[in-house]
Amino acid sequence: MSNVGEEFCVKKKDQVEVVFMIGVFGFLVSLCEIAIFERSSLISVEWTSEMILALVGYTISFFLFYTLVPYVLKLSGAALFNLSVLTSDMWAVVIRIFVYDQQVDWLYYVSFLIVVVGIITYSKTEKDPPPLPVIEDDDPNVEYQALNEDNAIWRDNASAS
Repeated sequence: MSNVGEEFCVKKKDQVEVVFMIGVFGFLVSLCEIAIFERSSLISVEWTSEMILALVGYTISFFLFYTLVPYVLKLSGAALFNLSVLTSDMWAVVIRIFVYDQQVDWLYYVSFLIVVVGIITYSKTEKDPPPLPVIEDDDPNVEYQALNEDNAIWRDNASAS
C-alpha cells in the first residue's frame, strides 16, 4: 500500500482498523508468496538460535514500523514521511564511515544536504487553512446551500420586483 493511500485511509478511518487490515492482508500475501516462491528455500534453512533471533528481530522491527507509520502519516502526511525516509540512506553512510572505516564519495554529502533542505522547506511551508463559513446574523444554526448561477439570477430578479 502506498504511503499516500495509507495516509488517506488513516485520515478517513480509524488508525487501529488501518493497522489491522495492513497486518491481515500483509500476512495473507506473504503466506501465499512463501508457499509459491520460497518453499524450497524455507525447507533448506538450518534453524539455529542465531537464525531464529535474526528472524525475531526482523519481525519486531517491521511490526514496530508498520504500527507507527499510520500515526506519523496522520500527524505529518505522506510527503514529509517520504522525505524523511530518504534520510535512511544517510544512516548507511554513517555506519560505513564510523563502523567500517570506509570513505564515501562527496556526492553523498550533497544528496544529504538536498534532502535536509527539502524536509525543512516542506515543514516550514504554511498551508492556507480552509476558510471558515461566515455566520449570518450571529445564528450558527442557519442552513446554508450552495447557490448556482440560476439561483443567483432568480434571487436578483425576486429582489428587484
